[in-house]
Amino acid sequence: MMNMSPESTLLLLLLGFILGWLVSKRRSRKLRRQLRFSNDYFQGLNYLLNDEQDKALDIFIQLVEVDWETIDTSLALASIFRRKGEIDKSIKLHQNLLARPSLPVDYKFRVLLELGRDYQLAGWLDRAEGLFNEVLKDDLYEQDALKHLMSIYQQEQDWHNAIRVALLYQKKARDNMRPVIAQFYCELSEQAYEQGDAKEAEALSTQALAVDPNCVRASIMLGQVAIDRGRYKKAIRFLQQVEYQNIDFFPLVLDKLVSCYRNQSNLRALITYLKNTERNHPKLSLVETLTDLINEVYGEQAAQEYLSARMMEHPSLDGLKKVVELNKPAADSAESYLPDVVKQLVEKQSGYQCEHCGYAANTLYWLCPSCHGWGVMKPKEMS
Repeated sequence: MMNMSPESTLLLLLLGFILGWLVSKRRSRKLRRQLRFSNDYFQGLNYLLNDEQDKALDIFIQLVEVDWETIDTSLALASIFRRKGEIDKSIKLHQNLLARPSLPVDYKFRVLLELGRDYQLAGWLDRAEGLFNEVLKDDLYEQDALKHLMSIYQQEQDWHNAIRVALLYQKKARDNMRPVIAQFYCELSEQAYEQGDAKEAEALSTQALAVDPNCVRASIMLGQVAIDRGRYKKAIRFLQQVEYQNIDFFPLVLDKLVSCYRNQSNLRALITYLKNTERNHPKLSLVETLTDLINEVYGEQAAQEYLSARMMEHPSLDGLKKVVELNKPAADSAESYLPDVVKQLVEKQSGYQCEHCGYAANTLYWLCPSCHGWGVMKPKEMS
């Protein structure tokens, strides 16, 4: 052990005392800062509980400036503001975070994504689009950004960009986007059709079917284009595809099928086809159309026989309507009100309903206005 002079020993003891005092003082400052931080934090929470969001917002902004460990709390607070519809406060918080030069790199793209969501909800779609495109540089949040971009392009009806982004999302997320992409092609097809470009409409609907062979909407459009050109056999082939694509949508093509077969003077073949379809899909009600066709082709007695047999097997409201029509009470009888009553009941049941969220309407929307799902609104079942 090295020998030390009394002076050296005294100096070391003095140095140790000074270092200990400095460490103690530093810990004391840190403790006081932590206590002050803790008090501010709980004061901010107290403001939230008392529904004083503006005061809470100011406190949490100040806390982030002091300690980045509060950033998750600030992001959660911004989400609360956004859910409550206070988009301006959420924007302020996110903008404040981005303005800090010391923002941790790990949080940059997350904050950009959240601010983009704010802008989108506020209706500032151009700003939101720019931020989401910036977020595409980050692997962690790329898929979220693509989903939001797809939503923006849907809002703007920019279907070409919607298709591009959906294809990219499908590749990155390995999620089947084919049914949605087919709907985007159908939107373009309908635009072309409305502008009088039947050839382009046909090409786009064909592309939709190539993407998703079960796209009912594309089959209906191709059937309509064929009808316009007087190509009824071709139209029938497209329209009959709906039976195998999604039987729930078959009522949408009934009138078109009747028109095609009528123009071919071949209603007997249509009756046979519809009876087979009804037999293969017991829940599908074709009773109104078949009763009218049988009455027209084979006479009232045959129509009555079919209707009676069908009602015994599968009673339904639309079937009851045809029973009343075929056996219409005399105007001065006690039952004369029945046709009107049954008609009103049928009208109340008719229309379309989303199978996901239950949204109902008298108009068919391929994109549900409520849950924003594609192809989920279907004709109501008549019971």
